[in-house]
Amino acid sequence: MHHTRTCLSAASFIVFLGLLMPAAAQQVKTEQLSFDSNPGRGSRPAKVTATLYLPKSASPVPAMVLTSSSGGVLDWIEGYYAKALSREGIAALVIDSFKPRGVRNVISSQSAVSSWDMENDAFAALALLGKDPRIDASRIGIMGLSKGGIVAQNSAFLIRRQARGTGPLAFALHVPIAPDCTAQFRDTQTTRKPMFYMLAELDDADPSTPCVEYAHRIKVSGNSDVSVKVYKGAHHCWEMTKPVVWDAKAQNFSKCTRLIEDNGDRTFAAGNLRVKSDEEFAWMVKNCMTIGEHVGGGTEKDKKERTDDLIAFLRKNGF
Repeated sequence: MHHTRTCLSAASFIVFLGLLMPAAAQQVKTEQLSFDSNPGRGSRPAKVTATLYLPKSASPVPAMVLTSSSGGVLDWIEGYYAKALSREGIAALVIDSFKPRGVRNVISSQSAVSSWDMENDAFAALALLGKDPRIDASRIGIMGLSKGGIVAQNSAFLIRRQARGTGPLAFALHVPIAPDCTAQFRDTQTTRKPMFYMLAELDDADPSTPCVEYAHRIKVSGNSDVSVKVYKGAHHCWEMTKPVVWDAKAQNFSKCTRLIEDNGDRTFAAGNLRVKSDEEFAWMVKNCMTIGEHVGGGTEKDKKERTDDLIAFLRKNGF
């Protein structure tokens, strides 16, 4: 199980929704979907709900699956990216992994829904989109923010396939945005599909340095198409265009550096201690978890530049 931070700590921020999206973005066609999560080993089943943002097109369009941060699906974060993609002729499917499991968010309780649950939701979404005649099945990628960024990242690793039972099913590319990279697979072989890490220089929730190191390890293991961009002066959740705030309730695992062994055990850097997978969370809460993180501080200019980088990566790879 992996744990990471969120982009939101108070529902009051939602009042700024109208300030964050141009009026034109509200014209996007949307559909509500529901489907069963993939029955991966040890995952928590659910009837997943998702919103499909579909651009008008006479021919099949590429698509991106979006997995949310610990704050859950928010219109000014996941919705913002979905609408931006739609305007570029790319469909977007925003998955809600929390509400179907009876959870609003996991900011202060990361174990309530695991990134493994979310990964199985994402692969169920991939299978569903692959059968939709409006979608080009050969061009379905995945992106995620924070906790969802772990999903966008981990869905590339070959070692995940057996436990998921998804066979050769794979995303065409992966965009992890500020994921937690303090937990890294020892075996870093991937599908070798393109990966683009979008990281925040001043992130004290999901630090950028471990992700830069992880990207290098992935390259060494055979995936030459891994790119990284660390945004100078950025904090976690740059989508929040308000002054930087301290989220005093968020569980923070940035000090819990560990390797994930092939059998699922975790080997923690501190003391080279090996911990069973099902004991990981309790061990971290007791030994290395802290509380609190800085979030926000972005600007509309920042968001546009970073979204332009995202679109450029997708275009470069045929989306």
